[in-house]
Amino acid sequence: MSMPVIENDFLRITVDPAHGGRIIGFWDKLRGTEQLWYDPSRLPVNPALDYDGNFAGGMDELLPNDPPEDGFPDHGELWTLPLNCREGNGKLLLQGDLPLCRLAYRREMYLAENTLIAEYRIENTTNHPQDFLWKLHAALQIECGDVLDVPAECVQAADPGNWSKGLHGMPLRWNGKYTVPEMDGTSDFFYLTGLTGNEIRLTHGNGTIFSCQFDPAIFRSVWIFASFGRLNGARTLIMEPCTNYPGTLAEARSSKVCARLKPGEYIHTKVTWTLLHA
Repeated sequence: MSMPVIENDFLRITVDPAHGGRIIGFWDKLRGTEQLWYDPSRLPVNPALDYDGNFAGGMDELLPNDPPEDGFPDHGELWTLPLNCREGNGKLLLQGDLPLCRLAYRREMYLAENTLIAEYRIENTTNHPQDFLWKLHAALQIECGDVLDVPAECVQAADPGNWSKGLHGMPLRWNGKYTVPEMDGTSDFFYLTGLTGNEIRLTHGNGTIFSCQFDPAIFRSVWIFASFGRLNGARTLIMEPCTNYPGTLAEARSSKVCARLKPGEYIHTKVTWTLLHA
């Protein structure tokens, strides 16, 4: 089955509308390299498994939740939702209505030289306020020594002693950088809060920089999950700008920081993904 593609002289972007509009290819034409970690053997989704059991990588999104909660499935409704796709004038338009939370989702994507631009609109179509979590989820290829840069004040282990290398969940001062360790079958998982900028960068050993820019008034934290061979054999670091912190809707509500849309209210925002070369 052929997948929709947008491309120019710099990038070739391939999209899977049947699985939440997941981006499955981010091909660097200048260097002839793929930026995403993606395992198509894990698709189509097996409903008997949770998200981790189905994890195929690429760039997908979590909406309206992360852990199963409020009657919503693991990692939300969007990642398994078939979206309507329309192509034209070098753009892709992806749309769909999430049946349980009744959020209307719209994403338009296009290229500008070495940058993929995604413009979003998410609307509450119910007659009551809707709490939600929205998280971007870009699984990138990594090698030992690659360096992640995120402008934030604090770091906190998200799952101490298990998926996280950190042994406790207390916030610590963040030094701004994280270096990818050896591919030794372990993992890491942490939250970054107190954002002081709007860009995440992963710098590879060959000088290529993969950059994500977003509105920090909407994505108020950054989550980072990395598998050094532990999760389904994946060697990947996942950039996760997120509306909420901590991780569950219940925790975010109790802390009064949960994202919420009133009836008829919507978010309109733009996210960019850029490749830079030394």
